[in-house]
Amino acid sequence: MSESRPSLWQRLFSWWPRHKAPEPSVTIKDGVWLEQRDQGHYRLGLSSDALDQIGEISFADLPVLDGDVLAEGDDILEVESDKAVENFKTPVAGTIIKVNEALITDPSRLNENSQSDNWVLDIQSH
Repeated sequence: MSESRPSLWQRLFSWWPRHKAPEPSVTIKDGVWLEQRDQGHYRLGLSSDALDQIGEISFADLPVLDGDVLAEGDDILEVESDKAVENFKTPVAGTIIKVNEALITDPSRLNENSQSDNWVLDIQSH
């Protein structure tokens, strides 16, 4: 049984370089994940390790607003769980461009191990 040869288009397509968008770069520091979205634009959230250590979160306070300017190490989130009360700090300085307001009304979203649900804020670094 003979195998069919690839068509000219299949050969060209397999040869032609494919440009993929780069994968987002995620860094974790002090319980906060930091995902670079664009040049100088980051999204922050709680790492799965931090969530495991804290336990089930029942309360969240975001002491920041859109437009606030933060220095590295400023508080961005305070959570209360069945195990502890914990403050989380920003690993990067910049201006807040968006806060996940849904976390205040439904702090249980932080318990999700999904970056699309448990992100805290977007920040533009200086």
